[in-house]
Amino acid sequence: MMHIRLVDAGADEEAAVLAGAREGPRGATPLGLRHRICPAGEAVVDIAGELDIATADQAVRYVRQVIDRHRGPVTVNLAALEFCDAGGLGALLRMASYAEQAGCLFQLASPRPSLVKIMRITGLHRRFLKFQAAAGLSP
Repeated sequence: MMHIRLVDAGADEEAAVLAGAREGPRGATPLGLRHRICPAGEAVVDIAGELDIATADQAVRYVRQVIDRHRGPVTVNLAALEFCDAGGLGALLRMASYAEQAGCLFQLASPRPSLVKIMRITGLHRRFLKFQAAAGLSP
């Protein structure tokens, strides 16, 4: 059984590593990736910008590298994620599956209401939001 939990971001910050950013046609950064290891031992991966068909593989590779190096709980913080399409949802599923295979707890933190809505429409709320409902919050 996959251990996935939705939590609020609030981990202690250490020095963050910026990686995977690339320039879009208008000079904007469509995907920002960085991670930090908290004093409690949890790896927090921040995904910012756009997680879509063009950036999904890059994000999955990055999170897999964090899982491989860290081998402990991983939280993917989505607070700065501005856009997520079906390719992005697929990327989140691939990240979660990889973490499960590695025996790591995988959590999503702080998704925007628009992403929660897409999860509900696609039925992914049952997979990603189940712990939120158990905590007494409405998914």
